[in-house]
Order: sequence, then C-alpha cells, then structure tokens
Amino acid sequence: MNKSRKPIGLLMILVFLTVYCFGAMLIAVNFLPENKWIDLIYYPIAGVLWIFPVMKIVKFMQPGDPEEEI
Repeated sequence: MNKSRKPIGLLMILVFLTVYCFGAMLIAVNFLPENKWIDLIYYPIAGVLWIFPVMKIVKFMQPGDPEEEI
C-alpha cells in the first residue's frame, strides 16, 4: 500500500487543484460584483485556502508506521 499512496495522492492533488481553480474562477466571475476591492480580498483568500485540503492529501501520502504493516 505504501508504494501506491504516492501516485494516488499525486492524482488526487492534480484533480483537486484543477477543480478548485475552476471553482474559484467560476465563483469570482459569476457571483462577485465588479469591484476591485472585493477582488483584492477574494483572490488572496482563494489562493491560500487550497493549502489545507492538500495538506491532508500529503499526510495521506506519507509512509505509515512500519509496525502497522505487519
């Protein structure tokens, strides 16, 4: 299972980031008003929020405890 975690995690990250980027873009285009100040707030927040779910995926990719595999 350890060797298959990294490719699965990589695929999960790529799929998540693709969906997240398109979702953030669609929210910005369809729901945010035309205001540069709102854009100035929204894009940095959207640019940081993806890190938290990806950290969970990266933790999944780390090798487990050797005692658990016995």
